Amino acid sequence: MTIYYLCPEHSTPVGGVRVIYQHVDVLNRNGIPAYVVHKTKGFRVNWFENQTPIVYWRDTFLDRLIAKYKRRSAPNRVVELPIKGGQRSIISASDILVIPEMYGPDLAAAYGRGIKKVILNQNCYLTFNGYSFNKDRLISPYHHKDALATLVNSEDGALYLKHTFPNLPLYRFRLSIDPKRFKFQATKKKQLCFSRIKNQADAMQVINILKFRGALHDFDIVPFINLPQSEVAQIYQDSLLFLSFGYPEGFGLPAAEAMASGCVVIGFHGGGGKEFFNPEFSYPIEQGDILSFAKTVEEIIHSYNQNPEPILEKGRRAASYIHDTYSPELEEQEILAAWRSILEKFNSCFSI
Repeated sequence: MTIYYLCPEHSTPVGGVRVIYQHVDVLNRNGIPAYVVHKTKGFRVNWFENQTPIVYWRDTFLDRLIAKYKRRSAPNRVVELPIKGGQRSIISASDILVIPEMYGPDLAAAYGRGIKKVILNQNCYLTFNGYSFNKDRLISPYHHKDALATLVNSEDGALYLKHTFPNLPLYRFRLSIDPKRFKFQATKKKQLCFSRIKNQADAMQVINILKFRGALHDFDIVPFINLPQSEVAQIYQDSLLFLSFGYPEGFGLPAAEAMASGCVVIGFHGGGGKEFFNPEFSYPIEQGDILSFAKTVEEIIHSYNQNPEPILEKGRRAASYIHDTYSPELEEQEILAAWRSILEKFNSCFSI
């Protein structure tokens, strides 16, 4: 039995891809064979360091023809998935395939009929991408006979899925923030930073309100996008403030990483970030409330200029909370606990 994580191919930073690689590393470290599955031969994420085991989906014309024949000629036959690069040449019914939620309502049926699946849901707000408004169309991988369980990465996501699918076998795993990469730095520049990946329209409004009011005359603005992790970490460590514009979010890794580095975080929690946007050390803003966002940033800058220590103390408390709550050790414990339970269920399928 081997666990295979189907993984999107992004050559620029995407937190969910890193999580997939981390899961595979955790499983292998604990004696459970696992691989990342990519479609493009030779592809490997290079925006963070890794030696994660990878196999490649073999998807030639002949492979597709054989799979199509199997599906039509024997409706109950397992459709194995051909791969290259691992110990074996197929993903079979003796394995488990992990599929991200983004692949739509047919994801369980479309990939390896008869192979047991685990759905990896890292953004509950993408759960229904590709679905229909037709009330009678109830096709979903969360009801499919091949689906063993769902893994979800936040309290918000767990509540969302449990409400929608009350009988769903669901395991919430904790994400971790790398304490070596995103380490606390007490010395801060008069600098605010934010990611430009999401919601640039709101960012443009907030920054320009502050700019035209003269609130940023002695602060540097550092927007960033598609930078290596090492460079992003340095930006966080240097910055006093991080502005969070993300929405919707499965968890909100950038805000958590910024907190771990000692930034005071202001902005939208995006849903998934509710669990760590604590008002004791951050400034959550109601989604879409641009004016309150800008006013809060201006007030904090003014307070810092008058007396920096209370603002710096919030950064220290945020970093302590993130490092204690989202440690690699806790992440590993929860991933393993989830998979041991899933594997027990998987093994029972063959003992009946």
